[in-house]
Amino acid sequence: MKRIVISDIHIGSPKYNYKELVNFLNTAEYDQLILAGDIIDFIKVPAFSYRFAEILNAIDFSKDIIYVVGNHDISFEGMVGAKVGAISFVDKYDFEESGRKFRVIHGHQFEKGMVNLKFFMKLLSIIYDYLERRFDWDLTGWYVGYKIKKRKLRRIWDILKWNDDVDVIIMGHCHHPEAVIWVDKNQEIKTYVNCGDWVDNQSWVSISSGVVRLKTQND
Repeated sequence: MKRIVISDIHIGSPKYNYKELVNFLNTAEYDQLILAGDIIDFIKVPAFSYRFAEILNAIDFSKDIIYVVGNHDISFEGMVGAKVGAISFVDKYDFEESGRKFRVIHGHQFEKGMVNLKFFMKLLSIIYDYLERRFDWDLTGWYVGYKIKKRKLRRIWDILKWNDDVDVIIMGHCHHPEAVIWVDKNQEIKTYVNCGDWVDNQSWVSISSGVVRLKTQND
């Protein structure tokens, strides 16, 4: 089975790259599409147009689609466990392939602070949304860059410690595509992958026969 994992598209926000996304969805080959959170930016004030229709038309709904709910599309939280057509809504997605255990999760669960205070985030995001549309500021990109500068590698080890029951952990949330592979004390190969975003990086993860690849539009 060939799986593709994409996250942090932020459909409805001012900065998402729908042309690149539509081209990718029209040309990508997959048996299962995993949407790893922050696909639709409900936490702001999303604006939809024909662009959204183009994205929907580019998705192959004859294939299995997993929607992992993130913090910007937290409005879907009440649908976790439900299935609508080909789309299954989950808070995390576990599967096994080629003898390895995989987990796909959005990643906001591992961040402390206001990102998990839903009501405050909604109020703050209305202000963010206005400033981005009124002044063409990329406040989301600025915030992500700020968080990346402050981030320590030990955060990855914390995430892995909390998910030590799997061999591969794949997440989004921080918009920064990266991969770390190492051998643990039991001589087992462990892998951490962040699939990045479609605001700045247009990156994704492919999984085929247990092999994980982090890719961008230039690959």
